[in-house]
Formats: sequence, C-alpha cells, structure tokens
Amino acid sequence: MDNLDTELKSYYLKVKDEIKKEHVEYLSHHPEIRELLNDFLSSLLLEKPSNVYTYAQEYFSFLNQEKEIKSEKPLIIAGPSGVGKGTLVKWLINTYPDKFQMSVSYTTRKPREGEVHAREYYFVTKEEFMQEVAKNSFLEYCEVHGNFYGTHKGVVRQIIERNKICILEIDVQGAQKIYDSGVGCNYVFLKPPSIDALKQRLNIRGTDNEEAILIRLKNAEIELKFFEDNSNIFTNSVVNDSLEKTKKDLLTLLNGLYPQLHIEV
Repeated sequence: MDNLDTELKSYYLKVKDEIKKEHVEYLSHHPEIRELLNDFLSSLLLEKPSNVYTYAQEYFSFLNQEKEIKSEKPLIIAGPSGVGKGTLVKWLINTYPDKFQMSVSYTTRKPREGEVHAREYYFVTKEEFMQEVAKNSFLEYCEVHGNFYGTHKGVVRQIIERNKICILEIDVQGAQKIYDSGVGCNYVFLKPPSIDALKQRLNIRGTDNEEAILIRLKNAEIELKFFEDNSNIFTNSVVNDSLEKTKKDLLTLLNGLYPQLHIEV
C-alpha cells in the first residue's frame, strides 16, 4: 500500500471505514450474535474438546433441527426445603438417565469434602463468575451468604442438544427470574401435604437444629404463598404425600408436558 499514491490510499481507507461502520451497525442491531458467540465460547472452554471443528459443527447443528418446542423446554422443579425435591430429581435421573439430566450450577463457594468439580457444581472464582455475568451467560443467578450461584445457559443448551430434558432444581426466586427472562420452561411446584407434615420431615431428617427448622418453615410459608400468588408461573404442581404415589403423579404430569417421553406409569 506504500507504493500507492495518496489519493488511492485515501480511497481505500474510506472504503475500510465504511465497511467497519456497516459491521458495527449490523452488530448493534443484532445483539443475539454476541450472546450466541459468548455462549459457544463458554461451552467450548467448559468441554475443552480435542477437535474444535467437530464440536462447533455439533454445537450449532441445533439451529437447523426442527424440534417440538415442548421437547426443548427445561423442567424447573421448585418447592420448600425438605419437601423432597432432591429425592425425586435424583430418582428421575437415575431411573431414566437417557431422558433426564440435571443442570449443574456455577458457584463461587469452595468445594466441600467429597464434592467434585462439574458433578456437584462448577467451582469458579468470583472474578470468573462476574465475567460470565458480564457476558449474560446465566439464565439466573443469586448471592447467598456471600457466595454466588448461577444457572449457565451453555450447560442447559448442552443437555438439550443431547435430546434430554434439562432439570433445574431451584428456589422460587430463581424461577421468577427465569420466567421474567422470557425463556420457555415447564414449571412444577412440589408441595408438602401440610406445614405440620413438613416440620415432621425436617425433624426426622435431623440435619438442622430447632432454630434452623423454624427458619425453613417460615421460608416454606413464603414459598407456598408465592406459589398461590403466581399461578401464571407454576401452572403445574404435585403434592408429595406418599413417595411412591408422588412418583406416579409426577410421571403422569411429565408425560403430558413432554409427549415424546412415553414413560409407563
């Protein structure tokens, strides 16, 4: 370019600036491009595949696939502490591993004894977590006792691409955030038969002292009130009275929400 005369140099620089301006303007009108690329980069760094080209081909293949909307919707299960969410979710995943998979959350807290990275949580630093927040990588996130927890879009997308139903076990505040984001999900609220029955379960569990149990019961009342006041979010509910009956009720409900399941009840 040094051999070109000044007028030609000026012309090429003008063309370059115009092209750059067009690119910037296009990106400003399509913010989903940055989100899509950020999600892909996060997923890539999470999985660290040996063949990046093959991984990218599989990752973006879902854009050309026509799937039933309901088959793509994550399943959100919420309910008071001690109501049995963890037991039912673990049973679903262990019994039907080809149909369901749990979304593993990100957290900034330190691993506890026996916890494994990418199994219980993706353990990251606060700086790494905030970088993901800045990239809008989380469906929802919150701070609890000084530590951050979040549901990563890339993790959810990976499960969907495996043709599995992604299960999110979160509290009602997290469910509210996801609902407000506009992401389509199926919401199921797990209810205790009564507050007294929930108190009995918490006492039998034996993991909390009396003060902690009272706090959990108070929070349970708040969550039940939230469920009653937000029927637009939690359009489905199951009462966990008898575990075996609850399993059948849940499967019946899921067969209706996800017709492709065909699980015998």
